[in-house]
Amino acid sequence: HNRLWHLWVAFRKITGMVQLLWAFHSTLQLPDAARALQGQTLSFETHGSVRDLGAQIEQLAASHGFGLRVAALINPTRSAAAPPHEEVSQHFDEGDQVMILGDISSSPFAVRPPPAPRTPDAPVPVTIFTGFLGAGKTTVLNHLLAGQRDKKFAVIENEFGAVPIDNELLVNSSMGLAEQVVVMENGCMCCTVRGDLLGAFDAIRQQMQTGSPLDAVLVETTGMADPVPIVRTLRQTPDIAKYFQLDGTITLVDCKTILDRLGECAEDEQDQERHSQISFADKILLNKLDLVNDQEVAEVWSRIRSYNSSSPIVPSVKGILPASELTDIGAYDLDKIEEEERPQHGGHGHSHGHGHDECHEDHGSGHGHDGHDCGDECHEAHGEHGGHGGHGGHGGHGHESSRHNSQIGSFSIVRKGMEVEPLAFARWIRVIATLPKEKGRLYRSKGVLAASGRRRKLIFHAVADVTETSDGPEWGANEERICKMVFIGKALARQEIEERFLQVLQPLKLDLRPPLGVPVPASAFGLAQAGILQRALLCLWTKDVLRFSQSSAHFYDRCFSPEAHSAFQSAAADLPSEACKGLQTSEDLWLHGLLPLRSIGTYAIAWKKAQLQLAMPSSVVHLFGEPLSFDTWQDVEAAGVMWLELSELDGSGCVNYVTEFKWRPETMQSFFAVPGSSTSSGLVKFTVEDPSGDMELDDDLKFRVNLVPEQNEEEGAMKNLHRMSLALVGGKSSSKIYQIFFHTVDPTYQVHINVPDHRQPIFPTNEVFHQWHPLMAGLRRRPRLRFLIRLKPMDSGPLDAMCGCCG
Repeated sequence: HNRLWHLWVAFRKITGMVQLLWAFHSTLQLPDAARALQGQTLSFETHGSVRDLGAQIEQLAASHGFGLRVAALINPTRSAAAPPHEEVSQHFDEGDQVMILGDISSSPFAVRPPPAPRTPDAPVPVTIFTGFLGAGKTTVLNHLLAGQRDKKFAVIENEFGAVPIDNELLVNSSMGLAEQVVVMENGCMCCTVRGDLLGAFDAIRQQMQTGSPLDAVLVETTGMADPVPIVRTLRQTPDIAKYFQLDGTITLVDCKTILDRLGECAEDEQDQERHSQISFADKILLNKLDLVNDQEVAEVWSRIRSYNSSSPIVPSVKGILPASELTDIGAYDLDKIEEEERPQHGGHGHSHGHGHDECHEDHGSGHGHDGHDCGDECHEAHGEHGGHGGHGGHGGHGHESSRHNSQIGSFSIVRKGMEVEPLAFARWIRVIATLPKEKGRLYRSKGVLAASGRRRKLIFHAVADVTETSDGPEWGANEERICKMVFIGKALARQEIEERFLQVLQPLKLDLRPPLGVPVPASAFGLAQAGILQRALLCLWTKDVLRFSQSSAHFYDRCFSPEAHSAFQSAAADLPSEACKGLQTSEDLWLHGLLPLRSIGTYAIAWKKAQLQLAMPSSVVHLFGEPLSFDTWQDVEAAGVMWLELSELDGSGCVNYVTEFKWRPETMQSFFAVPGSSTSSGLVKFTVEDPSGDMELDDDLKFRVNLVPEQNEEEGAMKNLHRMSLALVGGKSSSKIYQIFFHTVDPTYQVHINVPDHRQPIFPTNEVFHQWHPLMAGLRRRPRLRFLIRLKPMDSGPLDAMCGCCG
């Protein structure tokens, strides 16, 4: 028998095939389809790589109806995980078990289609590489640059320390193959994020404009860098976002040292946040797999999953990876988020069968939750304890994970037949983005929601305080509308977040009558269907459109339905590019070209409740003050969120004004054309009326905004800085002393200034702006700053701050 066995093995080697036995790691809880494969044989080419074997196993799993993502393939007889880039024959013999460690689901994982070719004028994708010191980031980049010749990369190499050590290595390393290498010295990236990083991207942009196109930019951070400030810079700096687009964050994990490093993090609260590199990662590289045994690999994988339950985990040795694993991540592709959050048939392996409308459920570390369906209302938490007996599709290492860090976890909210009011949801986003420390730390959040008055899905994505919303695809004709949110973070105040989110939900608003079943003239219906009716109604003030909508149920639907809002938007988009798309005067609103009519109701109620007054500068055309003008729905949304936020405060004794500080276009052109120049806005004047009605006690206040060059010895991006100051004219002649808060009203930035005593002629603020700041970009595009100004007499008590940074 032994002789026959050896002959069979020899024959298999000659044919280049090997038979291996399916096995799953004991920490995995298996769906029935996976359990049926235990012990079955798998034929594979001996000269293929271990990574290819993993891909074949994933494909076979999908063909058997369950999902599998391989993190490591282990040979139990050797007590080691096989290096992915080496041949199968080096690590597995005929008849060996191939033990699978990875994420498993009771339904196949969605396969992302290959990315479409990037157009020449599209932003260049940016990949951030982070990880603890010594994890192998530079090695991975070197291999990527040396292993392919098809793409052109630029590399931003961050060096922590006074002497750029890695700069010496670049000359003789594969980094020399990069199109451009920018070395940032003396300071980790999170500290110099507003300076060196912006200058590095600008240097790359300048080279691109000389005719050197790029396929991607790779940013290597120091081991101590927090990735969030880098993400914030790329997402919130318009002049950078125009040319570069964040593709994703990759975190490298050293299998040999990661457990000790994370143990060190538990000793100090500040160090605890170092694990955020794993929590924020869009992909995790399990590097140096060959330096640990099989039990240690499983422990590292389990520990990672306790911090990050969903991002792909990719194994590697010596940084050897295919280029496809390091580029085209698409983590910030909102279409991809919509696809991931789309309900999948078959669920994720749960067999609880609740059968009622509300579900409160805790899960293990949470792999593959896409298809969870537990009725109309679901409040689902992950990462707090281990898997449930008898449930397929979850990792069974939850109890082990909870010992590492029980404060890290995730939960989700799913509501069917509900929708969000867009302005109220935007206000909720502001609350989440400014979550105080005692309420926990939000790492990631994403959602797909039905929005009132909109045909398209509302896609939400957040990384810490960096939030983004976008319109996704339209809801299908027979697709059930839902609101689904997922939250991942540390010590999150779950109850408060849930309660606040549920406040912005409302039942779906349906048409009063079916579109084709109403007894109205065919011509009227045809006008509405073609959008001609909405184009005509765009010429009216919004209040007149509301009056028109009351004339019949049919016309109500033609004004309030999602299709009507799309028609209004289309009509507004066809206006001349220089024309505003929305207006607000002291008496009227013209906003239905930008907001759904129901959202305009929210806007108007918040304005009235906040007791706001327009104090706009006058002009030849507008003798009593110009109206507020809006170019985009984002402009209106930013204003509406501010009014909602203000309406939640106790405004007793406080007077609230909305105004704009303006510059002439030629003045602003000169300011940006001459480095080191200063500029001052036009004077804004308004009267604070005394509550007694005695006009003799009224105070006339005048303000001006100044941008003054800031002395700075640094070179590069931080050399050209401007500090904002406020000129307060006539303060000494006022009958009262006022406390004043200034708040910008803009969708791309927020500036908050607290002036405790308005009698100071020049008030220098703490606000300093570099040349790429969104405020500067906004002034180039539109020479004005819109402010909410809140005043309160000193003798009337303290003026409540709108947020923590205003106090």
